Amino acid sequence: MHTRIILALLPLLVLSTPIRRQNNLQPFTGALGGEAATPIEDSGNANRPFQVGQDTFVNIGAALQRSCDQQFNRCANLANGGDQTLSVADCQAQKGMASTSLGMIFIDVLRPMLRC
Repeated sequence: MHTRIILALLPLLVLSTPIRRQNNLQPFTGALGGEAATPIEDSGNANRPFQVGQDTFVNIGAALQRSCDQQFNRCANLANGGDQTLSVADCQAQKGMASTSLGMIFIDVLRPMLRC
């Protein structure tokens, strides 16, 4: 009897348990000065599912922007701190490449949805 109840409830427990992915959703891999973009992970919160550091976001676009901004800030801090191998302009160019690559990803993802 108890086994039947447990087996009947097991699918409900499995389906209701949130799955927390730890994959980095940030596709940009450039890393001037060794500073990679901050990882974007699943927060485990259905209302604010994207996490960058300690901050959570309701959409991937805002999370990607924060991740790239943090990377730019770390890169610029290195350049301003005396790292002769890069400049703030290099960091800005990298941020532009990151934004362009993110735009292309959105186009690739959205294109099939936009077809009539």
